[in-house]
Amino acid sequence: MRKTRDEMTVVMKDEGLEVLAEDLGEMRVSLFTLPAGFDLTPVFAPMPEGSCPVQHWGRVLEGEIHLRYADGTEEVTRAGEFFHWPAGHTAWTETGVVWIDICPVAEARYVDETLAAAAADA
Repeated sequence: MRKTRDEMTVVMKDEGLEVLAEDLGEMRVSLFTLPAGFDLTPVFAPMPEGSCPVQHWGRVLEGEIHLRYADGTEEVTRAGEFFHWPAGHTAWTETGVVWIDICPVAEARYVDETLAAAAADA
């Protein structure tokens, strides 16, 4: 199984924000592009404990992204770095960021469904 960037599904696209994703087997592969000043905290507000319940692996290609975990610790993942982000986090950008993200499909679908339900109720 493989996909090129051009074959991936556009999940979201708006003013400097782009999310491409594809489920490959039991993992979801995504390419995220977020502009400077983008805060994911409001996105995760409908999730349990207001944070992302998914663990992620990947590599930041450009820029950097700031993460805050449920225990209050923070970290920055920068261009060129590989990462594992445990579940229970939120994130924001100051400079903008592009990263490749890999996570379990089942966890990603739970987030998709929860956010869709929250949007429908709004």
